[in-house]
Amino acid sequence: MTSATRPAWRHRASGLVAAALVALALVVGLGAPASAHAELISSDPAEGAVVDAAPETVTLTFNEPVRLTSQQIAVYDAHGDVVPSTAGASGTEVTVDLADAADLADGSYVVSWNVLSGDGHPISGALTFSVGAASASVVAPPEPESSSAAVTVVRDGLTGLSLVGLLIAAGLGLFVVLVLPRAWDGREVRGRLRRLTTYAAGVAAAAAVLQVPVASVYGQGLELGDLASGFDAGLVVNELVGAALVVVGLGLVVRTMTDAPPGLVAGRLIGIGSVLALAGPSLTGHTRAFAPAPVLIMWDVLHVAAGAMWLGGLIGLVLTLRALAGRELLAAQALSRFSTIAGGLLLVVAGAGAFLAWRIVGSWAPLVETAYGWLLLAKIGIAALVAAIGGWNRWRTLPAVRAASGFSDRERAAVLVTRTVRVEAVLLVVLLGVTGVLVNTSPRPAPVTAASGTTGAGVSTAGELKVLAVMDPQRVGSNTLLVQVQDAGGDPYDPPTNPVVSLRTDGLDVGEVTVRPIAAGTYQGEVVVPRAGEWEVQVSLRLSRFESPVTTVRLSVSG
Repeated sequence: MTSATRPAWRHRASGLVAAALVALALVVGLGAPASAHAELISSDPAEGAVVDAAPETVTLTFNEPVRLTSQQIAVYDAHGDVVPSTAGASGTEVTVDLADAADLADGSYVVSWNVLSGDGHPISGALTFSVGAASASVVAPPEPESSSAAVTVVRDGLTGLSLVGLLIAAGLGLFVVLVLPRAWDGREVRGRLRRLTTYAAGVAAAAAVLQVPVASVYGQGLELGDLASGFDAGLVVNELVGAALVVVGLGLVVRTMTDAPPGLVAGRLIGIGSVLALAGPSLTGHTRAFAPAPVLIMWDVLHVAAGAMWLGGLIGLVLTLRALAGRELLAAQALSRFSTIAGGLLLVVAGAGAFLAWRIVGSWAPLVETAYGWLLLAKIGIAALVAAIGGWNRWRTLPAVRAASGFSDRERAAVLVTRTVRVEAVLLVVLLGVTGVLVNTSPRPAPVTAASGTTGAGVSTAGELKVLAVMDPQRVGSNTLLVQVQDAGGDPYDPPTNPVVSLRTDGLDVGEVTVRPIAAGTYQGEVVVPRAGEWEVQVSLRLSRFESPVTTVRLSVSG
């Protein structure tokens, strides 16, 4: 390739990196998890239950392991007075022991709970039960403390810095070992790669370490001023281990990289360090909350490794192709190796992501009935196309490059490689953009707000079924909740099992509401609503082994 073509190399490579950085910013900025955090799935006594005698222990069962925080779980009587109690957590269960259960008077009691879910997010709610008979009115318990927006901004900012630094540092390490030809000395370029890796590793390590105390105060609803006094290592064990993996792994990468091509041992050490560092983020978030945890963590590491390979690889190509502009064969080999590795990782990750996402949506129908489903199908399709192009480069184009003998043949082969890699890189950028939107899209149909009027009825859909919800008197305190399931024709429909109904609002989760059938397709339950506002009634229907649609209806409750 002549010197006149060098600006084209630089323009293409710079454009790829700029697009990748924009897409990565979308992923980080829009990357709020679509799936919910821990949820209360059952309790003993049940929500709204009336028992003959006060229980000595109240048990709360969640759908994932939870931990207690500095915010104590408290029990209140109907007048708002505190009832002596002690709480403990073990796995998915939280037990609240009532000290003087035998002496409790008849009436309603509210258990106000605050726990830390398995993904590090604080959740809270209230459970109401009655002894003998329900009280005429119930004083709402104090609202739990929650961190200000400043804590959330700092936490998200540190997460973004740590992730970007990690992807660049580990990605460049993998690029040097797996993509850059060892036969090429290139000390000046390798020196630039080493320095950039060092800077990125420093940012990633510092942000990962600072994330630990911030995660501690966030989980307890505290502020940044409580970083020292409110630090609780027991709440952030996974964050501590994850930060240690990032620091140790990237430290090994930085210490091993030199300005010379890595030997066999050095290459293995860089690879091991990169993998160790990339495993750090997998110890926090939803992957640690579900079984089988080792399998989910493995897929999570693959996701992060793919992102590192894409981002670090594209940045590495920018710094490398300038020096390889006159060495078409080496440039084509580097591009083809990158394409093959990135495409292979993409195929594996897409398969794993499809399975995990199917678990989130719960059935096949939402794949074509929701925006989340269509985005997921688009992501899988793009991933398959990118993997196919990578395979083409590996098995068809690269042999042509190696077989080229003259300058013209080598130049044509190199142009072919860069053209297909450019298409692949554009598709990768599109894929990252789709992912950024996907993770911020709810996998459930959008909840429907109750229509205004005296009935206060709310209607939503669950596949081909319709769900109606009515609350009476729709005021703070005791309410009767009616839920009816209808078929496409508007007639009552009896699902195989009773629907699972839960009630929540911003910052407060009442939990599951026990309902009983009272007519065809119609179910009734009693619930105490502690405060006014807009509440979400979530209804889950188990129609078959593989179909469990979930829908949400919003109802307004007045004071």
